[in-house]
Amino acid sequence: MKLCLLPVLAALAAMPVLAQDPAAPESATNAVPAEAAEAAPASAEAPDQTALEEWTHYIRQGGKTMWFIGLLSVLGLGCALERLLCLRRSRIVPDGLSADVVRLWNDGAFDEIGYRCAKSRSALARVVETMLEYKGSKDVLEVKAFAEDKAGRELRLEGRKAAMLATVATLAPLLGLFGTVLGLLEAFGTVAAMGEMGDASVLADSIGKALVTTVAGLAVAMPALFVHQIVRNRLSLYSVILEDEIAGLVQRTVGAKR
Repeated sequence: MKLCLLPVLAALAAMPVLAQDPAAPESATNAVPAEAAEAAPASAEAPDQTALEEWTHYIRQGGKTMWFIGLLSVLGLGCALERLLCLRRSRIVPDGLSADVVRLWNDGAFDEIGYRCAKSRSALARVVETMLEYKGSKDVLEVKAFAEDKAGRELRLEGRKAAMLATVATLAPLLGLFGTVLGLLEAFGTVAAMGEMGDASVLADSIGKALVTTVAGLAVAMPALFVHQIVRNRLSLYSVILEDEIAGLVQRTVGAKR
């Protein structure tokens, strides 16, 4: 009798276990969405990287070479603004000055001419001041030679003020290339130390430095070269206008007394 009851008791003991097993997968599947739901807000709360943080990362990645390139960019920007604002026709050949000088010269009002030239502070005014030193001469070629020599010096001085733009346009790509070489040297040194060519993460920082410095150098050099060409073309135009003004001015002042 007891032996007959043993299978029945074993079946009754196994029923709770079988009733709990189907619930286990359900709890496991419910736990996965719960963890995903908790991870989703965490990832959603993470802020995106701003442009400023990205540029800061690039500057730091470029190393010390980026500081020199940044210094060149500041110098180039200052020189470009100074030339674009100061190199104007009113600073080289102001309108109406030649007509006033001819009128006052023929009237003999040389003191008034000197006052007008000091007030103008232009390249043509300084040329007229040189002509005043030879106001007693009747040799047109002599006065014209002195006037043209003074004009040439004034134009060379204006051209030298834009020399910094040429320096920036030349030196910035070289600094970028220098940073590129340093980055490649670090990359090969890392490969030699690690002995792994397949792991790209080992070389990422050094290659990033090589690329960032090259881009930064070109980004500084191209605008500097562009502005330098604008300044050169503008100065060439003003040079031709100044030469014409001087030729007509000498002819109508000194040449009128012959």
